[in-house]
Amino acid sequence: MKYLFLMAMTLLLFSGCAYKNEAIALDSYKAEYAGPVSKDKKTIYLRTVKDLRANKSIIGYVDQKSATQIKFYSNENFAEKYAEGLGYALNLAGFSIDASKQEASLVVEVYIKDIEIIYNDKNFDTNLNGEIELEVIVRKGDDVITQNFRQKGSKWIAPSNNSKDLEPFLYTLFSDSIDQIVTRLTRL
Repeated sequence: MKYLFLMAMTLLLFSGCAYKNEAIALDSYKAEYAGPVSKDKKTIYLRTVKDLRANKSIIGYVDQKSATQIKFYSNENFAEKYAEGLGYALNLAGFSIDASKQEASLVVEVYIKDIEIIYNDKNFDTNLNGEIELEVIVRKGDDVITQNFRQKGSKWIAPSNNSKDLEPFLYTLFSDSIDQIVTRLTRL
């Protein structure tokens, strides 16, 4: 009986401490843009938002020294989330996004190149690092302007055994990158 109890406790201990890796969700962009506003009410046509990552579901990993690597994954369509979020932020910045491609003063294309979140539970400093890399192509008349954006972030979170704890950090990277793009567009 004693051995059965020890075996049950050992099983409970190991199963309860395993990393719970669930799909990481991304909330829709909440209308929170507070950057500069377009002075001359430019019209923008958001031509496309494409996710160029080879594996669109993997968004990071747990940095650990074991043979098996835990990867963070998400079932979100990041291209749709960016298109929706950019639409909201552009409206808040004073742009008109209801124009067709021919009548718009700026035609914008957004390409998601990389999304990476790295969690390290062995560090007492910043144990969560992330980066979103985007390429934005803006056509203004005959001019073509290509700009690369890298939204980086890092913070310390309490030791975690659940990938859902990373959702607020991913949302912060996401919303900050949208704000950065819209701020740059107000300067054109």
